Amino acid sequence: MGILYKETTFMIHSIHFSSTFLSGTERSCEMGIRQVWACNLMEELQKMDAALHHHKVVSMDSEFPGFLRKTPRRSDELSAFADMKFNVDNMKIIQLGITLSDENGIIAGTWEFNFKFLIETEVFYDPKSIEFLKESGIDFEELRINGIDQLFFSNMFTHVLSRHRDLKWLTFHGLYDLAYMVKLVTKKPLPVSMLDFTEIIATVFGCCVLDVKYMARFYDDLHRGELGLEKLAKILGVKRVGGSHQAGSDSLLTARVFARMKTMYGIEESRFVGFLYGVTTRICEPVSTQVLPTFPRCCEPGIPQLCQVLPASRYCRPMIHGVFLYPPIIQHQYRVL
Repeated sequence: MGILYKETTFMIHSIHFSSTFLSGTERSCEMGIRQVWACNLMEELQKMDAALHHHKVVSMDSEFPGFLRKTPRRSDELSAFADMKFNVDNMKIIQLGITLSDENGIIAGTWEFNFKFLIETEVFYDPKSIEFLKESGIDFEELRINGIDQLFFSNMFTHVLSRHRDLKWLTFHGLYDLAYMVKLVTKKPLPVSMLDFTEIIATVFGCCVLDVKYMARFYDDLHRGELGLEKLAKILGVKRVGGSHQAGSDSLLTARVFARMKTMYGIEESRFVGFLYGVTTRICEPVSTQVLPTFPRCCEPGIPQLCQVLPASRYCRPMIHGVFLYPPIIQHQYRVL
C-alpha cells in the first residue's frame, strides 16, 4: 500500500475537467459499464468527480458474499437489524456499482468498482453465494490480483463526495447496500440500533435517499413492490445493459427504472424521501450538530498528496457537508421530514 500511495496523486483541485469529458456515444446508456480496478481507480474517480457537477442523482448497488444470518420474512425490525449488523460487520463488499444521472434521467456514466477479495483468506462468507456470483460473471481470481484496496478507496471516494452538494441517492431494496456503504465510508462497524443507523445515513449521505422498491409499493400495476428489479424493469419496458447480479448493471437498471417511473406516474418525490423498503424508521435530517471533540489533524499520514493539493482548512473539520471524513463523537438533534 505504501507503493500505491506513492505512485498515485489525486489532483482534484489542480486538474480541470471539460464538461464534455464523455463523448455523445459514451453519454448513452449503451456505452456499457466502466470496470474499475486498482490500476485505473484514480482516473475513473476523476471522471466521476467531473460528472457529479451536473449529474447529481447517484444510483447505487452492491454485491457482497451472502448472508451469515438469514432473516425470516416476517421477522420484527429489531431482529432484522441485528442480523444485518452481524452480516455486514463480519463480511466485506465485493462490488460497488454507481450510476450518475441528472433530474431528466440523462445518464453520464456507470462505474463498477471491483474490490480485493481473497476467498482463501476470508473467514466469513456464504459459499453458495460465492458460487452464485461466479455463475453471474464475477471473476474472483481477478479480484484477488487486481481488486481495489477498500481503505484506499474509502479515502479517495470520501474526498470526491465532499466536493459535491445536494446529491440524491437511489437504491432498490437498498438496506444492505447502504449498510455496506456506511461501513465503507466510516470505516467502522454499524451502530447498535436501526434509529442510530438511519441517523448515520442522514449524516453521511444527506436525507435525500429514495428506494425504488418502496416507491413501487404505491402502484397496483407494479404489484405493490412485491417484484424484484428485473421483473419491475420488464413491466416498465426498460432493458438491462450488462449482466444481472453485477453491481454496475444493477445500479444502471435502477437509475433507468426510476426515470421511467417518474415519466409514467408523475411521481412526487417528497412523499418517498427517506423511506427504505422493509424499514419503518425514516431517514432524518440533522437539525443541529455539536462535535465533541474536533480532531487537530486534518489529513491521514498515509496520503500526503492530499494534504499538499487540497486546502488544509477544508479538512480541519471532521465532517464536510454530512460526509464523515474521520468520524468524531457526535451529538445530534433530529427532526423527521
